[in-house]
Amino acid sequence: MKRKLHYNSVVASGEQLIQRVRWTFAILNEPREIERLEQKLFRQLYPADDLIVHYESLVEGSGGLHCKILSVSSDVGGINPKEVYDSPNFKRDRDLFEREEDCWESYVARFVRS
Repeated sequence: MKRKLHYNSVVASGEQLIQRVRWTFAILNEPREIERLEQKLFRQLYPADDLIVHYESLVEGSGGLHCKILSVSSDVGGINPKEVYDSPNFKRDRDLFEREEDCWESYVARFVRS
């Protein structure tokens, strides 16, 4: 099972003066590393708000890896992957978007296996 970080972003529609971007991240890693990656992401997306943790759980049979999925809003439209997680397992995932709480299990199953 590979450690990974997937992301997706959607520009909020509306007539705001500043475009807001809704970022969603799925992280598969050890809890300490998840915390470290979150800090790096938040530093790049500062100022960010409206943080929602959609899913967080230990992945069975993974040797201690956890999966965490969260979303945050920011005025920042891009991130530098090399400053967050310099790995081929850091990539955009168009299937990653906010959904109803009971719909996360099927996404997590695909994410963990990919």
